This record gives sequence, C-alpha cells and structure tokens, in this order.
Amino acid sequence: MKKIFLIMIFSAGIILAQTFHVDKVQGTVKAQIGTNENWSSVADNQNLNTNSIVETGKNSLVILSRDNSKFTLKSSSALQLSNIKKMSVNDLILALAMEDMLNAPKKKEEATSKNTAVYGAQINGIKDPIVETDNFGIKKLNGAVQLAESGYKESAVVDARETYRKYPETKSISSFRIYFANILFDFGLNEDAFDEFKSIQTLKLSVDQKEIVKNKLEILATKLTQK
Repeated sequence: MKKIFLIMIFSAGIILAQTFHVDKVQGTVKAQIGTNENWSSVADNQNLNTNSIVETGKNSLVILSRDNSKFTLKSSSALQLSNIKKMSVNDLILALAMEDMLNAPKKKEEATSKNTAVYGAQINGIKDPIVETDNFGIKKLNGAVQLAESGYKESAVVDARETYRKYPETKSISSFRIYFANILFDFGLNEDAFDEFKSIQTLKLSVDQKEIVKNKLEILATKLTQK
C-alpha cells in the first residue's frame, strides 16, 4: 500500500504527454515510439511523443525542441524523452525511495568492472564518463549524463538509477557511478551520497578514483555525525 501511495504522489507531478520536434538528424537515429517495441528511423521535422525512446548510433546525433528549448542527444546514447524534464530535489528524494523499493530485496552487488574507453573533459576530478559503445545499457547512461549536462540533474540521477536496475551490469562501471554520486553530494543528499560512495568503494577503481571516493566518504561521514 505504501508503495502504491508513493507512486500515486510521484505520478501526480508528471507532466502530461507532449511532443518533441526533431530539428536535425545526423547519422543513424532510431526510436521506439509509444508502446511500439519496434525501432524506426527518425527523420528531420518529425514529431515524437514523450513516451518515445530515442537511440543514436556512433558519430550520430539528434537535436530536439519543445517549448522554445532544445536538447541534443549525442553519439552512442539512448534516452526516454519523458526524462527531459525539470524536477525538484524533493521529487528526486521521492523517486530514489521508489527505486529503493523496486530494488528490494537487494542482491549482493558484483564488484567486477568492464574495461571501457572513456573520453571527454575533467568533471569533478574524473573524466566525462560518456562511452562509445553499442551496449544499450551504457547508451542509456550516456543519455543520463547529457541530461545532467543540460541542467536536468535530478532527472538524470533518476534515469541512471533506473538503468542500473534494468541493466545490472552497468552498476560496475565506476566512472558513471562516481559521476552521479557527485550530483547527490552536490545536492546535499548526504545519506544517499554516502550509501552510493560506500557501494562504489567495492568496485574496481583507479588510483584517482579511490582517492575521490575516500575523500567524499570522509566528508560525508563528518556531515552525518554532525546531524
């Protein structure tokens, strides 16, 4: 009953389905539109409803617009368009609680990591975790990173958590985990951030990543003891 109640509250804040206009397609861009599980090619000037999932191939991108705002989904990425939305921190807290319930009972987390080539600028002491890949789960995380970079940080964290649940192998990729844990830290969600960094500590980490995680855990432990 509690789970249903939380879902009803959260759903009440979701914007009714709208459409995105496709301003530009470069390369290979596909979409699952609405409840249709088949992938179809996306073309310039097409309209896509928010229930659509859009996927880009390597060296591809799509520029979408809605309500005088634009969003670019870059190479090797996937995103459900309904996640391009503003959320409050309170909405994020509720969504994280929902994800915790959906993940219960928790299974022991695998501590192995994939060897993936990453590129990009330094962000919070780590490299931008966007990865060129054909793995759909990683493409979803690439899309979540771009949500965050475009100012939809709360929605990006929710998207990432959902991806970890649906594609469990992605939980072992430390660069993504650190990236989204840092967002929780920046929002002052100290308990959630502490739990996430504690989990990340069990993964295969580089020397720099170990130092980042260690420092964040020390800061968060101090904050939590001062409550």
